[in-house]
Amino acid sequence: MSINLRLLVGSFIFASLTLVFAAFSYDSQLVSLELARKLYDGGSAPLSRLEIAKEKTAVIQLRFSPAADDSSENDEARLQGKSAGEIMLAASSIMSEIRQVLSADVSPDLRRAVGALRYPLSRIEASEGNLSRGAVRREFAALWLGLEGAVTVARADLAELRGQTSDAIESARMRNGVALVAVFGALFGFAMFLSRSIGRTLREMALRARELASGASAKPGVPKGPREVRDVLFALEEMGARCRKIEATMLSEADMMAVRLNRQESQLGAALNNMTQALCMLDGQKRLVLSNEVFSRYFGEVAPGTPARAFLTDPSLTLPLRENEMATDLLEVGGAVMEVKRRGMLAKGLLITFEDITEKQRISRRLEHVAGHDGLTDLPNRKNFAEVLDQRLAKGRDGLLVAVVDIRGFKSINDTHGHPVGDAILKECGNRLVRIAGPKATVSRLGGNEFAVVLPGVRGTGDADAFAGALVASFDSPFDVESRRIEARGSVGTVHIAAGQRMTSLGADIVLQNCDLALYQAKQEAGSAYRRFKPAMREKLQRRREMELDLQKALDEGQFELFYQPFIDTERRRVSGFEALLRWQHPVSGMISPAVFIPLAEETGLIERLGKWALEAACHEASKWPEDLTISVNLSAVQFKSPTLVEDVRGALAASGLAPRRLQIEVTESLFLDEGDRVLSILKEFRRLGLTISMDDFGTGYSSLGYLSRFPFDKIKIDQSFVRDMGRAENIAIVRSIIGLSRALNMSVIAEGIETPEQMQILYSEGCREMQGYLFSKPRPSSDLAKMLMEVANQWRSDFPSLAADKSMAAA
Repeated sequence: MSINLRLLVGSFIFASLTLVFAAFSYDSQLVSLELARKLYDGGSAPLSRLEIAKEKTAVIQLRFSPAADDSSENDEARLQGKSAGEIMLAASSIMSEIRQVLSADVSPDLRRAVGALRYPLSRIEASEGNLSRGAVRREFAALWLGLEGAVTVARADLAELRGQTSDAIESARMRNGVALVAVFGALFGFAMFLSRSIGRTLREMALRARELASGASAKPGVPKGPREVRDVLFALEEMGARCRKIEATMLSEADMMAVRLNRQESQLGAALNNMTQALCMLDGQKRLVLSNEVFSRYFGEVAPGTPARAFLTDPSLTLPLRENEMATDLLEVGGAVMEVKRRGMLAKGLLITFEDITEKQRISRRLEHVAGHDGLTDLPNRKNFAEVLDQRLAKGRDGLLVAVVDIRGFKSINDTHGHPVGDAILKECGNRLVRIAGPKATVSRLGGNEFAVVLPGVRGTGDADAFAGALVASFDSPFDVESRRIEARGSVGTVHIAAGQRMTSLGADIVLQNCDLALYQAKQEAGSAYRRFKPAMREKLQRRREMELDLQKALDEGQFELFYQPFIDTERRRVSGFEALLRWQHPVSGMISPAVFIPLAEETGLIERLGKWALEAACHEASKWPEDLTISVNLSAVQFKSPTLVEDVRGALAASGLAPRRLQIEVTESLFLDEGDRVLSILKEFRRLGLTISMDDFGTGYSSLGYLSRFPFDKIKIDQSFVRDMGRAENIAIVRSIIGLSRALNMSVIAEGIETPEQMQILYSEGCREMQGYLFSKPRPSSDLAKMLMEVANQWRSDFPSLAADKSMAAA
């Protein structure tokens, strides 16, 4: 019989016994569960419900007992209201409990005892609470006695059921025990059967396998036992034959491997000897295993097995490392700087390479110098200077002076004399600063035409100011470049940091920023000057930053509005148009001057968005005016850098429906300083759209006449600086010239800033017919436009009777 068949028969017998045992167990569990259900449904649950009904009856008895009744009512009086409802609720609840008991599987005795209680309860329910207190006590006393009897019967039934359940569970336990013993007996018999029928043949097979593994030639015999065992023995004999064949093959391949290893060893030697680094390998005992020819050139011929201390003088190079751990050291050998890289190997071995980095270090030092110094002056650059300044600040022992020097008008020098001359001036300026500052100071070129100096040991502000004055005085002497004496001016901003008064948060960036703030103040002077930083300067910068945020918020929340100042046509004695002027009503600071927020908007780039809003709002407002009134809008020079400016103007006209001839664009002469050709092309596009172009603040710029010849403006506005002091003959002459020029070029002219009747009279007599100023009206919101028109019309009769008379005489 085969092993499979024996295992199948034994497993079938064991499985059958196990199924019989499982059937016994299942039957016992069903019986136990049924008894437990009957014990609960027929015993515990009815008893619990009867106990509850009994307690409720006792509560009613106690509630309506003579001792608990503190009422003055007659004992035979009928119950009413809450008391009657309470009786009915209790009777209904007790009846529900009794019905639940009768619906359960209870004994006949208990069913009779409980059924007898339904009649008195039915009477109580039928009375609907219309009972006297005495009747309630009697009825519920009788009910309580009936419940007491039913409880006694229920307890007896429960005891009987418990006994029956215990007997049934004990009987099931005995049956399960007998079945379990039978199963274990069958399992033991099955194990003995397998041991005797299969174990002996397996031991014989193991003996044969050991003989084959040891290489001994086992005599083949006729094996006994199952068919599978015989197959295994035959397979073992066949495996032995194959192993002997494999052994012969391996010996042949070992000879081939030896040849290959010799070839690879030769190749490895060639690779090692062609390396640019010196290399050696040490074993765990710190003895040389191998090395290359470069190693021999630096350390001499060293035989394998030589201790490392014989050729490595630095004992730290042979310190052990964990496997694959790396370490790098520097070693000087014969005047050369070697970079030593060590790598840990198995068994505490080391692989060490030596690379000559002498030239690399020289180049690295040169690159470090280049990275930290200015290429033109060879002074420390901004990054290097900041590091030195941070180090000085960290020490904090002595007083410290930091100065930033700016060469004024350096762009003009470059443009006039050329960049080579400008470079020479930068070099000479750096040399002058180094001579003045002395050896203890650090002089740096921050970039462009800015230099910086950090000078330690400056005790007080007097010394700081004296040093700053010396820096400024160095610009008094002209710069000699290529036989030319070139004048230059310098501005200096300084920060003095007293010893022991440094904050931990004070760094190079903050100090240089403070120097820039002081430098900005110094640049406000006409010539060379210096200013020492004061905390109020940073407070001003903080206010400026806060205003930047407020400006952005004002755009988002619509805090801007347009005020309008009229243009007065003195010829027709009426308003010819209005100039739209931006106003900012700050929620905290109140009205903020355009002179404050317009430059800030230009610097932050918000002017494009702000100008577009002002243009659209002005066009929209003007579209509601009479057709003969124009609207004038100022455009910033920054707006002309926007690629969408022309489209923005087209969009404002289209959205408002305003005729292009009624829109007047005012520009200043400073607009033409940068990208003049591009500005002229935009103005020509405005002219093609039909807009009126006016040059504002005429006469205050650099090349007014030149641009008048390149672009024919429609109108010239005389700047208020000439109008303000019309008593001076020079100003009258300038105004007369501008008016004459406008007539010659067929341009209209308007004067702004008129505040007195005398100014108006002079301008009128010189031939200026269009005017603007506080004399007529201050800028006012759009809600006052109608009022302004009336006021200007009435103003001629009351304030300017002489002009009115002149007009009448001219008409006659």
